Amino acid sequence: MQELKELLKSKLASGAVSQILGWKAGETALDPEPAFFKSPQSLDEFVYNGFCGANLSKYLIGVKEPTLVLLKPCDSYSFNQLVKEHRIDPQVVTVLGVGCKGKIDVEKLRAMGIKGITAIEEDGDTLKVTTMYGEHTVA
Repeated sequence: MQELKELLKSKLASGAVSQILGWKAGETALDPEPAFFKSPQSLDEFVYNGFCGANLSKYLIGVKEPTLVLLKPCDSYSFNQLVKEHRIDPQVVTVLGVGCKGKIDVEKLRAMGIKGITAIEEDGDTLKVTTMYGEHTVA
């Protein structure tokens, strides 16, 4: 994810875009929320993981300044539809596609007895789950 952050910071620093639409950490590690980043420093809060489920396309409606948006493959249909409906101006939006292996199901982790989750790190097909009670590794 550090490479992605550096790429995004360079886009803002170069002036290629005025803002970036992505995700930042929410109240917990399990609920990232959509956010606009307007400076390279603000991207320190940027996150992208298996909990970033929000479709960012709808946040582009009415955007007038050059914006880079991160879209998952499943979000591209709604983006294209909003462009067709003239609700998003494709002249001011740059799309950066991000890979997606699916979203993490918190309920499955809880069913495994993993409670008090504070952070999750994805490492290929393995999740390293940090909880208030210790660390767990699950496939």
